[in-house]
Amino acid sequence: MVIENFRQVNEVTLDFLKLIPEQLFHQKAFKGRFQSFAWEFACIITTREMYINGLKNGALNGKTVCRSDTELEKLSPAKIREDILKTYKELLNLIKDEKIKKINFWGKIIEKPALISWLLQHEQLHFGKLMLYCSNIGIKLPPSLKEMWGHGSFSKKN
Repeated sequence: MVIENFRQVNEVTLDFLKLIPEQLFHQKAFKGRFQSFAWEFACIITTREMYINGLKNGALNGKTVCRSDTELEKLSPAKIREDILKTYKELLNLIKDEKIKKINFWGKIIEKPALISWLLQHEQLHFGKLMLYCSNIGIKLPPSLKEMWGHGSFSKKN
């Protein structure tokens, strides 16, 4: 079940990425508020990298290695896509790895399913922000998002 949920989350992330015109990718949809589209995807990748390294090393905390959001935010959408696919494959292998059962998460021992759930919640938080950004500049939402959450949630009501 966790694997299917992760597959769906990854699909929605990639579908959002496809929708963003390259000329808008490094811009903010709201002047003076929030971040750029690029930053949202950069944060998804850095968080995935932290979880990957945490799962591999048995601990996730302020010292867990990952690239910076600032570094990743400068990348092209094509490179961001590569990194999303790469981290997806790595996380999928770690999720399937039956030897990894628990992790030290900021000083508390956490079961792997709970940890993966938190990672997916983080990514879904970005979906909310990306929905706002897209709506603000008139970009239609990805069909995969509507499939995940139900079409009725996105229909216009008077």
